[in-house]
Amino acid sequence: MNEKAVWTIAFIFAVATLVLNNVLDAAVGGWLMTISFLAFAVAVVGAIYYISKLLIIQFFREKNR
Repeated sequence: MNEKAVWTIAFIFAVATLVLNNVLDAAVGGWLMTISFLAFAVAVVGAIYYISKLLIIQFFREKNR
């Protein structure tokens, strides 16, 4: 899947979530908001993990020089 398709799907998901949750006040919108929040939390934790992993690897490589 190319980058344009991923951004298109993300945009459609965001618009559908906004419409279902805020405009129509539907239960499906609430579920989508929960999924979005969990995905955001996983992305933040994953980013922190990969950044710390990179910094630890860099530290040991610099130490061994």
